Amino acid sequence: MVASEIDSLRQELAALRHELDDLRLNLPDAFVEGDLASDRVTFMNRVACQVFRCTPEQVATLHARDICGDGEYERAQREMREMLERGYAEGGGVYKRSGHQDLREFVMRRRDGTTFPAETQSSIMLDVTGRAHGVRTLVRDITARKEMEARLEEASVRDPLTGCFNRRHLDRKRAELEEPSAHWTCLLFDLVDFKTVNDTYGHDEGDRVLQAFAHFLSRHHRSDDILVRLGGDEFALFIRAHSHEEGQAISKRVVEAAARDSPAAFSLGTAFRQPGERVSGLLSRADQVLYASKGLSLRPKRRRPESTHGEKPGPS
Repeated sequence: MVASEIDSLRQELAALRHELDDLRLNLPDAFVEGDLASDRVTFMNRVACQVFRCTPEQVATLHARDICGDGEYERAQREMREMLERGYAEGGGVYKRSGHQDLREFVMRRRDGTTFPAETQSSIMLDVTGRAHGVRTLVRDITARKEMEARLEEASVRDPLTGCFNRRHLDRKRAELEEPSAHWTCLLFDLVDFKTVNDTYGHDEGDRVLQAFAHFLSRHHRSDDILVRLGGDEFALFIRAHSHEEGQAISKRVVEAAARDSPAAFSLGTAFRQPGERVSGLLSRADQVLYASKGLSLRPKRRRPESTHGEKPGPS
């Protein structure tokens, strides 16, 4: 091969290296390279430096542990070992890439110590013999996505009218509520003559009554209690109580508060969870007590000034 051909090939190789370096540096995603033997970070592109809030000069000082959230470095190590073992097994001694998109989620740590949820996609770097020596990883900050997922999750377990939890949330909490050591008192509320309110004043006013009653209940329970709108004008409040007497005392306080400022008359049924009792059984017993109390409505002793219902049943 003549000297001119060699020079031409060298120029082509240099151009390819420049193009590759430019691609790595300017990828629109955070791009990180690391050494498998030392677990040190060897390269971050511009976006990665922005995401991890470090300078290019600081990259060489970073260990993989430095960019992982608590416990995530150990998990990443385990998953990397599994990936390598699988790749070598499939390749018969040399590493064989799976060809599948391998998306994982980790909590990553920025250089300033703050953390963020990330979606990662990694590819193994191989030497000329087919042995793994490094890893290339795309890192995407998914904070906005996680926040949206949390909002959607919260909306899925909330009653849109009153803000109370709904039956779906109750189903998800069932295992906790039915633990052998769980002690709960269930307070079951049913608004008195609520249909008359809807028929007389319209559904918009009925909605306002439900919202006001839910607000009243929310002011009279603790943060770890569970307030559920079961449907229509029926609400259930699950209160942690270690004894029947404690549950009765809590129920008494709610009744006393209702006499002062409940926005609507209601019937009340209470039941303290028996050993091994399921949520359905607890609700059923509270409902039996409520049914027995029909006609014995609990009303505020004085009319709220903003009430528009006159002498009609419902809010008073």
